[in-house]
Amino acid sequence: MSRLAPGLLLAAPPLGDPNFERSVVLLAAHGDDGAFGWVINGSHLMSIGDLLRRVDVQVGPNMRTSGVVRTGGPVGSEQVWLLYRTSEKPPGLEDQFDVGCGITASNSRSVLDSLAQGNELTEVLGVAGYAGWGPSQLEDEIRQGAWLPADADVSVLFSNDPETLWLRAYERLGTSAIAFTTRVVGSA
Repeated sequence: MSRLAPGLLLAAPPLGDPNFERSVVLLAAHGDDGAFGWVINGSHLMSIGDLLRRVDVQVGPNMRTSGVVRTGGPVGSEQVWLLYRTSEKPPGLEDQFDVGCGITASNSRSVLDSLAQGNELTEVLGVAGYAGWGPSQLEDEIRQGAWLPADADVSVLFSNDPETLWLRAYERLGTSAIAFTTRVVGSA
């Protein structure tokens, strides 16, 4: 864990990068080697049920999980990660990692198989691809004003209205963003 992860990154208006315009990123890892996370309000790609069918997972009669898959970032877009509440983490499955702030992530087929057979996750978000930054790149972008760091809130992840998520998060952030950014990465 770092001072930025787990946390949210809000794209500053206007960012000027079409990959991230009005994006809210759940930052999962941040350290000397760089940073990694997912856009959580990306464009809708498919339902979780559609994802299961596309990867030939046999859906059992007890499957009750719903959710969507969204664009999660410009890197590795063929890879889908599932984000869900840590309190609902399927027991006994490998390749799940706790992001922090009550969120667990996995890109393992075993989690998809578990869902298909009826192990319910009441809220799950699929993200195709991810966002990544090299060493010091994210800190530099924050200093330049491209990103506004914010505390992560599990309820934001499962927002029912991703179209307004950025605006709601930005309004909630208020003036605390300047103090938080200065405290986390220092002034330019």
